[in-house]
Amino acid sequence: MATAYLNRKTPGVYVTEIPAFGTSIVGVPTAVPVFVGYTEFAGDPATGSSLYYVPTPVVSMAEFSQYFGGAAVQSYGITPVPAASAKPATPPPASKSSAPPPTPVPAMPFSANYTTTAGVAPVLTQFTLSPTSASQFNLYWQMQLFFANGGGNCIIVSVGSYWADQFPVSEPTATGNWFAGSVNAGSYAAPVMPATNVGLLPGLYAAGYATGATMTVVPEACLLNSVMVTPEGNTAAGSPYANVVSNMLSQAAELQDRVAIIDLPGCLMADNINALTAAQTAMWQSIAPAAAAVSYGACYGPAINTTIVTTTNILFTNLSAGSTSDNAIINDILTTQACAMYGGGQLTTLQAAIAAAFPLPTVPQGNDKFTCAANNNAQYSNNAKAYPAMPAAGTPAYDSWATSLDNLLLQALPVFAQIEQLIANNMNVAPPSGILAGVWAKSDNLNGVWNAPANISLASASMPLYLMTDVEQAGFNMPTNGQAIDIIRAQQNRGCVVWGARTLDGNSGDFKYIQVRRTLIYIEQSIKLALNPYVFAANDALTWTTVTSAIASFLTGLWQQGGLMGSKPSEAFTVQCGLGSTMTAQNVLDGYMIVAVTLQMIHPAEFIELTFKQTMGS
Repeated sequence: MATAYLNRKTPGVYVTEIPAFGTSIVGVPTAVPVFVGYTEFAGDPATGSSLYYVPTPVVSMAEFSQYFGGAAVQSYGITPVPAASAKPATPPPASKSSAPPPTPVPAMPFSANYTTTAGVAPVLTQFTLSPTSASQFNLYWQMQLFFANGGGNCIIVSVGSYWADQFPVSEPTATGNWFAGSVNAGSYAAPVMPATNVGLLPGLYAAGYATGATMTVVPEACLLNSVMVTPEGNTAAGSPYANVVSNMLSQAAELQDRVAIIDLPGCLMADNINALTAAQTAMWQSIAPAAAAVSYGACYGPAINTTIVTTTNILFTNLSAGSTSDNAIINDILTTQACAMYGGGQLTTLQAAIAAAFPLPTVPQGNDKFTCAANNNAQYSNNAKAYPAMPAAGTPAYDSWATSLDNLLLQALPVFAQIEQLIANNMNVAPPSGILAGVWAKSDNLNGVWNAPANISLASASMPLYLMTDVEQAGFNMPTNGQAIDIIRAQQNRGCVVWGARTLDGNSGDFKYIQVRRTLIYIEQSIKLALNPYVFAANDALTWTTVTSAIASFLTGLWQQGGLMGSKPSEAFTVQCGLGSTMTAQNVLDGYMIVAVTLQMIHPAEFIELTFKQTMGS
């Protein structure tokens, strides 16, 4: 453009603008997670097109609900506990099951007495509440926690609907490393995706094509079995959990633009140090196939007791059994309290409401198994005629009917309120990955990607599932193999606090810390994007000077923001490109332009040592 005046053909006055400044490099976004998991549905409301396995950007919970629906209805079963085995002491917070078959949570004491026969003294005073395997889906609530903790822009890959899939799976037919090929070639040289796209692995594959993603989060991976058992009963490699987490790491290393945030396997039930240690070992075994990529991952634990789910999110449908014969226990518990607290028409109304919510098999009227005796022993309700008929399911009328029925039971029967609160407590046990994605985004926006996303209090969180001590954390923060787990700790007046900032490559001097790995990704991707216009440019001194000046200007700005160490730019970084310094004559002939950048990265003050000494006054 500067020499265009040499080629004029027509007389006249011409204006030529000559650029005074070289190419500028703009930093890429750093806080864009891609979430992979199950949703209620996946569709574009404007076009009606399906969005399953399609990376879809969203910026708020309202937009997520518009494209992907709401939470799965989580089902719970009640099992009476004989008085002889009842535990009157207050148990630890309820935990969700990590894999089928579900393990019941500890027994909770209730005021209602349970008996199986009219007129017989109560024999059961407690019951356990346990989730069914068909209810375990984490993504919706993880999105709530992500936005509550500072998250913003993100990308969603839905791998299936709650209606079709009863439990998260990886991909039974997937074998090997799905990301073993060359991304630079334009596509993965990986096995062809199965004809039936089922599970988290195909969704992870699709997430690899999400533009601008800087984190990978699969909140439902922790629900997968971390042990693969053959039909003969032998333990085999390649468990569903291992298939997902190892490919999360391999994909991140292949793409070099993101970091995987990993949850421990079975973390929703790991409420003691032995269970956490076992989960740590299982995680190490699972990521072994991706050992070369561990610097691209960070693992957090334990699970967290959150406050995101309240009783307003719970309905009697969370306890409704698939068969009316299975409703006997909850029906009996509620009727017991109704008989003890009410009489006359109010009792009749409540009995009808209980029968409408938890119907029993039809029996002849008058059978005193379904009436309240004078001694208030537990009986059943089986007459729903007095309560308004149930509208068609899935309609607004049904939603209003169900809410009204639930509110009636909630306000009249304290035991029902206790049960719903117990369900909410159970559902509030959450894996940390979604929360940490929000924390990373918040830290980046407030402090910059070059600061450790640690020592930050978590929002909508009450306490870790297990309260770890300093001594116990040592084995997770600095294990012998360096594959650290960043622990969530409870601190006085601060609640849950992120108390670790290490990658899974803790023995590396280069990539020990999360902020170092992420800052390098930020620098690399920013420069890479800015230099695309120079592909096929003349490989000469002018191009070399232009490129080095642009990179130096970008890094100077980063240093000024505090992103690099050094008292002056020359101490923080160097940029070289030229014949005799970074390239040989043969490199130039072969079409290679090699730019060498050295950086002085910021490392966190992980250990602060205070030394005190007494002196004698003169």
